[in-house]
Amino acid sequence: MAMQLSFLALFLFTAALILPSLVVSVSLVEGKVSCYDCPSDYDYSGIMISVSCSHSKTRFTVSTDKKGEFMSELPSRVKSDCEAELQGSFKQLYASKKNIMSKIVKLEGDKYGLSSKLIFLKSCPRSLRSFGSSKTVDLPVPPEWGLAPTSYYLPFFPIIGIP
Repeated sequence: MAMQLSFLALFLFTAALILPSLVVSVSLVEGKVSCYDCPSDYDYSGIMISVSCSHSKTRFTVSTDKKGEFMSELPSRVKSDCEAELQGSFKQLYASKKNIMSKIVKLEGDKYGLSSKLIFLKSCPRSLRSFGSSKTVDLPVPPEWGLAPTSYYLPFFPIIGIP
């Protein structure tokens, strides 16, 4: 009986030494997407965000909840050079390239967050200057004439005489 107790004590002692090295701490990244032209009661659920790190080939895709918030584990043990990217939704979204990527930064403890907001529009913007390469023509008009800018009359540069 004494021998069994000593084996049990030895087993529990070794398990107590080994167990902390087996437990892996999980680092969570939390973030939120924002919409410029959405009403306050807009349902953000189903917007896909991908989380990846440059040194890891693993990429996670998470979905937002109704408030636009998401949470995911970081895909690697080294937490530097990670970023989140707005991927899209089952609804049509519009976004500029500078608003769909955000670096992941350490907040406190094992929590990580986004360095900038992930922002999109739900309707097509009127001015596509920051969204695409369409050019407008704005010819100088004397202010005495009282006319609106010419970009209202000629919204794009027409291609005339293609050989």
